[in-house]
Amino acid sequence: MDLQFKLGDPAVAAPAFDRTRYRGPLALAFAASVAVSGGASLLYPVLPVLAADLEVHPTRIGLAMAAFTAPAVVLAPLFGMIADLRGRRWILIFGLALFGLAGGLAGLMPSYSWLLALRALQGVGMSALSPLTIVLISDLVPENREIHSQGHKVVIDRLGMILLPVAGAVLAGISWRAAFAPFFLTVPLAIAAFLWMPETNHSEPDTIGSYLRRTLRVIREPRFAVAFGTGFLRFFLDYGLYTYLPLLLALRYGAAPTVAGWLIAMSAAGSILTAVSIGRIHTHLSAERFLVVAFLASALGLAVIALDARLWLVAVAAFVFGLGNGLISPLQKSLLTRRTHPGLRGGVISVDRMIQQIAKSLAPSLMGLLLVVAHLEAVFWTLCGLSILGAGALVWKDRKAPLEPGSNP
Repeated sequence: MDLQFKLGDPAVAAPAFDRTRYRGPLALAFAASVAVSGGASLLYPVLPVLAADLEVHPTRIGLAMAAFTAPAVVLAPLFGMIADLRGRRWILIFGLALFGLAGGLAGLMPSYSWLLALRALQGVGMSALSPLTIVLISDLVPENREIHSQGHKVVIDRLGMILLPVAGAVLAGISWRAAFAPFFLTVPLAIAAFLWMPETNHSEPDTIGSYLRRTLRVIREPRFAVAFGTGFLRFFLDYGLYTYLPLLLALRYGAAPTVAGWLIAMSAAGSILTAVSIGRIHTHLSAERFLVVAFLASALGLAVIALDARLWLVAVAAFVFGLGNGLISPLQKSLLTRRTHPGLRGGVISVDRMIQQIAKSLAPSLMGLLLVVAHLEAVFWTLCGLSILGAGALVWKDRKAPLEPGSNP
């Protein structure tokens, strides 16, 4: 499917969109996206319980996330290239099956080292899925509807972020091992993809050399500097916050894992509020200006969390952080896929995913190292400072060379 329309251009007639034809494949793409995000969000409230049972030092607790995200640094570009050159369908089936089996089995491991090994194997499955969840949406819907569909993806992901941490916290109350069992539910999704997901990549065959040259030429466009940079910072902030927020709540307030689950759910609710509005408001400001507002909202939320505030105020701060996140996600995805040739989307998204996985792996590890020399609050002050730096960089970029002067993002 190669439908090219200029986003937001009223002079271009939108094609008829057959929802019934693509409802099943879109549902599978959205479900795969929730599964990928659940690889982290389901376990955030579980980490303190897991660490206590397996006698893991707080400086090593972030490795459970780093092991999951690190494989994509190398493998996401490879899977993206295969998806562009050989097709999306079998990569989706493979990723769902491996993600579910390895993730579920991780909860049966006898030691933290074995658990990290299975988390890394689950990360291989995530490496295959992560680019496809965006690419499949872009393949299946016309371009003039894409930012709306990417916004819907954010809403569905954040609904998962509301429910999954709460579910993880409830299961952790039984046993941290029980919290890994829901990953097995991804295996039936792999079977459904085998039965009902069509091949969505209909580009002409290409050689590896030509494909790599075309992809490298495309990602040098200015919009990708903004997209890649905001993607890195967004996930660095997310993984830094959500990895150590449950620990902060337990140490500062004596809060149970369920409290951490509800606060992460509050953040997801904030993301939903802005994500459902992005389709209506995205024409009013440039991408950089929307992103500046988003990162400043994130910084405000992080600053309040770092302060010794009342628990209800920390919940409000998590909601404010989520408001910013709900703006960043669909805008960044649209910058990546809009006007990108369908035969290159897998490669472009994979480069972005590689950059994001670096952020996801670095944030828990670097913040863990920071705890060796500083108090836990320093983690959140550091994240706040990075968010402000990101907003400042976007202001500078907008003044120097706006992404699309006088047009929508």
